[in-house]
Amino acid sequence: MDNLKKHSVLILITSLWLATSLSACSGATTPTTIPASSTSPEQIISPTQEPLPVPLAPKVGQIVFFSNLEDPNNFEIYIIMDDGTGLTNLTNNPAHDMKPAWSSDGKKIAFVSNRDGSSEIYVMNSDGSGVTRLTENDRDEMTLVWSPNNAWITFSSQVDGKWYIFVVKSDGSKLTQLTGGRSFHWSPDSQHIVFSSDRDGNENIYVMDADGSGAIRLTDTPAVDAPMDWSPDGQRILFISNRGGDWQVYVMNADGSEQIQLTEAGSDSTPAWSPDGEKIAFISTRDGHRQLNVMNADGSEQTNISNNPQDDNSFWWSPDGRRIFVISSLGQDPQNYQWSASIIDVDGSGRAPFAFGGDINWRAIP
Repeated sequence: MDNLKKHSVLILITSLWLATSLSACSGATTPTTIPASSTSPEQIISPTQEPLPVPLAPKVGQIVFFSNLEDPNNFEIYIIMDDGTGLTNLTNNPAHDMKPAWSSDGKKIAFVSNRDGSSEIYVMNSDGSGVTRLTENDRDEMTLVWSPNNAWITFSSQVDGKWYIFVVKSDGSKLTQLTGGRSFHWSPDSQHIVFSSDRDGNENIYVMDADGSGAIRLTDTPAVDAPMDWSPDGQRILFISNRGGDWQVYVMNADGSEQIQLTEAGSDSTPAWSPDGEKIAFISTRDGHRQLNVMNADGSEQTNISNNPQDDNSFWWSPDGRRIFVISSLGQDPQNYQWSASIIDVDGSGRAPFAFGGDINWRAIP
C-alpha cells in the first residue's frame, strides 16, 4: 500500500537513508539561512538537472521539507517561503533529520532523526530551537501527523513485524499504542481517527475514538480499502479501493454510509480534499502515466491539470487552495530518477518550476 499513499515520494529518499550508516551522531543545531546563490536544486531533485527558477506568484505560505541539499550523504530539515525566498536549514546536524510535520498552529515541527543512534521522533520550535526527543526505541517511525488541536503527534511503527498506530504528547509524555494499523487520518475536530487494518482478514477501513477505543468497521468488502483524507467539514471520508479491479477513488459519509465511486478511468489514487472541501486532487494513469488531476467534490469535471511528460508522484494543496505543489520523476529505476518540483495553479495554468522538493508540509503565513 505504500505506493498508494500521499507520501510515496519517500521511496527514493528512504532508500538513500537506509543505505547510509545509522551510527550515532551529534552536532550543532543552530538554524542557518542559505544564500540564494548556493541553492543548487540538482542536489535534491536530479544530478543531471539544471537549476530551476522559483515561482513569481505571491507568497501565501511557508514550506518545510527535508533534503540532502548541502551534503549528498546527509538529510537536513529546511523551511522556505512558497515564492522561493528565505531558505533556512533548521537542523544543522550530521545525523539524518527527516519527515517533518508542522503542528496545526505552526509553532512546532515534529521530525524523525537518528542523531542519538536509532530512528526516533523529535520535536522542535518552528525556528529550529528547543529540539526534544520524544521516543526511545529501535523501530522506524513513519507518517508523523499532528492532531488538529495540536495535542498529539500520531505515527505508525512496526512491532514484531506488524504495524501499529501510536500517539504521544509533544513533550514526550503519554506515549500510547492505540491499535493495529498503518494508514490513518484525524477528524477535523480531533475526536476520531480513521485507519486501515487487516484485523478481520482483508485491509478495510475503521474509525476509532482518539484514545483508541470504540473501533467501528466502516467498509466490509473482499477488496482492499484504504482511507486517504477526511473532509474539512468532518462529514465525509475519501478512500481508495480495488473492489472493481483497478484502484479508484471513493467517498463515504463519516459513519460509512453512502459509499460512492467517484472515478473510473485508469488507476486513480492518493485523493486529497482542497482546504475548502470544494475540490479533490488525485493521481491518475488515465492518460498513459501518473498525472495530477482535479475534480469537483461530487466527482464531476475531472481534469488533468499537469500534462507533464514525467510521472507525478505526490502533491500538496496550498493553504488557500489555489495552487498545488507536485513532485514528479522521470525514469524506471527509483535509485536514478530525475526529480522535479513544481507549483501549479488549480486550473492547470501558471505551472512554475520550484527549486526544492522532498516530502513537504505547507502552512499559511501566520
